[in-house]
Amino acid sequence: TIIDFLARLKPNSTVVRFNGGGQAAHNVVTPDGRHHTFAQFGSGTFVPAVRTHLSGKVVVDPVTLIAEEEHLRTVGVTDAFSRLTIDENALVVTHYQKIVNRIREILRGDAKHGSCGMGIGETMADALAAPDPPAIRVRDLRDWEVLRSKLYFLRARMVQNLLEHTERIVAHEELRGMMDLLASPTYLDEVHDKLWRSAMRFKIVSGNYLRVLADRGHLLFEGAQGVLLDEWYGFHPYTTWSTTTCENARTLLNDIHYTGRVERIGVLRAYAVRHGAGPFPTEDATMTKALPDTENVEGRWQGPLRVGHFDAVLTRYALAVCGGVDSLAITNLDRGIEQRSFVDEYWDKSANGYISMLPIKAQREDLAFQEQLSKRLAQMEPVVL
Repeated sequence: TIIDFLARLKPNSTVVRFNGGGQAAHNVVTPDGRHHTFAQFGSGTFVPAVRTHLSGKVVVDPVTLIAEEEHLRTVGVTDAFSRLTIDENALVVTHYQKIVNRIREILRGDAKHGSCGMGIGETMADALAAPDPPAIRVRDLRDWEVLRSKLYFLRARMVQNLLEHTERIVAHEELRGMMDLLASPTYLDEVHDKLWRSAMRFKIVSGNYLRVLADRGHLLFEGAQGVLLDEWYGFHPYTTWSTTTCENARTLLNDIHYTGRVERIGVLRAYAVRHGAGPFPTEDATMTKALPDTENVEGRWQGPLRVGHFDAVLTRYALAVCGGVDSLAITNLDRGIEQRSFVDEYWDKSANGYISMLPIKAQREDLAFQEQLSKRLAQMEPVVL
């Protein structure tokens, strides 16, 4: 909603997606009642002439991108693809990563991470762990042979990596079906054909194209997930494989030697929410029941949307790991809550005292620290005012 609002103020703009991928679910309802859940297209797409750029920091899902464009047509946006550009270096998520993502989540049993089941984490893991052959990038979608070769090796590597779970997979009917699909030569043909044909629908550009867009007008950077899900500063292991702070946006601007004005706007609701598993100190069952979200319903992989009191402790932490913001946009103030409540501090059992700010680690890639923080957070008792 905030991106849509800004796009209407600055109609000669490009919405730049700088993290995440097709798992985003950003709902916009126009004054005339049209509604769309934006996943990969920028949330300013209802505004005529506003463009979308999927940067090299995005994990692109070409198949769901086409499905999203088809829905946009039903609500009156018929030129979404002509206003879209995609960085050739962006990673591509395939059906194979989605299958493996779901297999791993089922295998976790009661220790589920709350994944969206969209294969984002698996795609990032493949890119980091297996340089030979290199990961599938958007530019590969235009090369029939290269795409097929990479899909073939990707599938083989995934099957190999799952061999240690063979006994559990064989004993589980749904997992057996997923493995059969993963190993099917016919399915490989289908995946290849869908990906190759999808690239005919959108414009693929070089990494420095963002400079061209910056010269044309305003850039509106739209994040894909909340800061508290950040791959390095979120509460591990209930996180995303994506940098959700402002860091990617700053990097993209530095790459094109941008020296203009930058304004950082933090966006949050008037109450706390969490979709899926993980620590949530201010969660309140009464609020969850009173504040349903019809566009964020319980999912097979994520689980339910959970609601709680406004949390100033976690808000301070999010602002700190982002390096601060210039302003805050608080949404959902119009939703019906009989009595507003908030939490300004927790009772920390381990320290036998009250805290109003969580510790921030000294080293960025210290996931052990974040896991301990996650466990500690789960034991906090919020002081509700």
